[in-house]
Amino acid sequence: MIGVATTIVFAREDLSIPGAAEPGTPPDNRRETAQTRFFDLISRSSPDVIVLDLSRASAGGTDTIMTVRRRTEIPILVVCNPGQPQMEDYRIAGAADCITAPLDIVSLNQTIQRIVRVRGRAKPASVKTRENFLFAGINFCARRNVLVGPIDPPVDLTGSEARLLTYFVSRPWTLCTRSEIAELLYGPEHLVGDRAIDVVVNRLRKKLVLAGGIEAEQLIKTEFRQGYLLVADVERAPHGPSVRSVPAEPQYA
Repeated sequence: MIGVATTIVFAREDLSIPGAAEPGTPPDNRRETAQTRFFDLISRSSPDVIVLDLSRASAGGTDTIMTVRRRTEIPILVVCNPGQPQMEDYRIAGAADCITAPLDIVSLNQTIQRIVRVRGRAKPASVKTRENFLFAGINFCARRNVLVGPIDPPVDLTGSEARLLTYFVSRPWTLCTRSEIAELLYGPEHLVGDRAIDVVVNRLRKKLVLAGGIEAEQLIKTEFRQGYLLVADVERAPHGPSVRSVPAEPQYA
């Protein structure tokens, strides 16, 4: 059985909770109501792992994962059908792992414990840094995962994008290898390919452009088959960027 110290929340594709009471709700509001209850439960219970049953999911399963990723960094374990073609997409969207239906309690327990063990390990010190950084005319507030540049409005970063940028600004002009980035984003026992890393890097590049203009696309340089580096001088700022209307949530997972 799953260890008593491990808290799990199970949810369907629409983030409704199996077995939970569902008072009469108009169909148009059902999904929104389910999401509200789901995130309220997450806030109250602070689970170690979220298990998403996407075994009957349509192509929208990745959207569900990213919806969760906008609000929390809690690891997500996806339940899917054997050979489901979206499994790699689920991992790229932010799932820690995938397990096939029908569920075997022993395999489920082992997978959850592995996720908890891996994600519970200490991350590099730079990830815990919550300072403010200035580079190439862009102000990065690591505490709020926000970029503020000469172009409005402020740009929100997802958790993975912010961790990666924090890693870059802590070692500017220094090659960050693919293995380092994979461990940073997915843990020391990562099972992801280069594509998953490239997706996060490219999303970060696009957001730097949104904050700093088209020239900012060149701030993250690619070293073919080796990794990436930030090609800019970085200063630590004493204060965070002024808030001019920062959205409440990031745009992606």
